[in-house]
Amino acid sequence: MKIVIMLVSFATALIFTLLGEDVKFFQKMSDSGLIKYAESESIENLPALPAEGKITGKVFVSKSGGTAARSTKGLYGKSTSRLSKSGSVDKKAIVFIVKAPGKYPLPQSRPVMRQKNIAIVPHVLPVLLGTTVDFPNEDEIYHNIFSLSETKTFDLGRYSKGKSKSVTFNTLGTVKVFCDIHSQMGGVILVLQNPYFTAVGIDGSYTISGVPPGNYEVAAWQENGGNKIQKITVGSGEHVNLDFSF
Repeated sequence: MKIVIMLVSFATALIFTLLGEDVKFFQKMSDSGLIKYAESESIENLPALPAEGKITGKVFVSKSGGTAARSTKGLYGKSTSRLSKSGSVDKKAIVFIVKAPGKYPLPQSRPVMRQKNIAIVPHVLPVLLGTTVDFPNEDEIYHNIFSLSETKTFDLGRYSKGKSKSVTFNTLGTVKVFCDIHSQMGGVILVLQNPYFTAVGIDGSYTISGVPPGNYEVAAWQENGGNKIQKITVGSGEHVNLDFSF
């Protein structure tokens, strides 16, 4: 029993001795200013991170009479040809940065393109590359959503109300979506390289926030008007105004 007590006492004394040395060591560092210097270098004197910028503006639409054939440079360099009945473009525009450095996480919730009131809603849906889109049927009748686009070809088959099918989009570009049963139903999916995109408001205005400083090409896309692309530079924390005209 005495041996056990002696061992416990020895161990306790050793622990306090070691702790005492550590305390003295850190006290000496503090007195010499080394700890304060390290703290100031790691917190106070670090260079500030570049502030995110913002791009805002308006998309203006001009109207002209007559019927004109349009041949434009499509999304990501793909050639498209269109026939414009009135020479004007609609207001379902999307504004986006064409290319930005880095890798981007997919959205936590899936974007949705609904079949509702015998229409595809929303008519235009921009998504990040690699995103999976859900296509729920909310009508009382059957629908069959499909696409023959080069960017993504798929056929979901016929399914009834309350059911949903999904498609993953792994190629940049434009995907035109239709219903095999109802020819009046149509929509467009834009598969984009980065998350810096937005839909234009009913007044033609838009805002892209959280943009890192850098040089970019910014595009405005309209279904009947193709792309308008402009080059800009966004500085640290800078608010850049950029308008487009179709």
